[in-house]
Amino acid sequence: MNILKSINNVKREENLQKFERFQSTLDFEINRDIKEILIGYNVAKPVRSFYKKENAEFDLNYLFGFSERAYEDFASNYETYSHRMPKEMFPIGNIDGGDLLCINKITGEVYYWFHEEDDWGLADNEKYPTKVGNNLNELLESLMESARSTKEEIERAKRGGGRKFISAIGLELLNKDRAKRGLPPLTMEEALANKK
Repeated sequence: MNILKSINNVKREENLQKFERFQSTLDFEINRDIKEILIGYNVAKPVRSFYKKENAEFDLNYLFGFSERAYEDFASNYETYSHRMPKEMFPIGNIDGGDLLCINKITGEVYYWFHEEDDWGLADNEKYPTKVGNNLNELLESLMESARSTKEEIERAKRGGGRKFISAIGLELLNKDRAKRGLPPLTMEEALANKK
């Protein structure tokens, strides 16, 4: 059994109230598995987090919760990403590299949303995310220990010369976060210069 650990302190009663308030704003019922995680944890980190099969490979950082930090918060991520994926899906977790774990509102099936290919916010893009599980519990049980970089991968990264990249959407999201914190927006050059 894969174990989930809460990243932040858990206040079940407070989480339940937040969940009920958020649920009342939606036109669908949040999956029972997601509800249990939102109430019982406060940003859940699986002990085993690595997914690798022929259809996808990723490391699940955490499942969203109710957090002061927008990047960990379920409601903030729902508002930011739900219009950038098929209408029957919503984001439930953070994956390395700016990707997301999503769930189908109707079936409960779990999908890997790869931001560079599956973002419906990009013009003429309607590539469907990759199915990675019939339900959240099945996916969590299929996860393995995180992969460690091989010596060859480390050397290849070192030879890369520290090249930096940020997409236009990444810059837009960065500037939205900066605006929430009362900071001025960055240009692409400034964002690349600050990216270490």
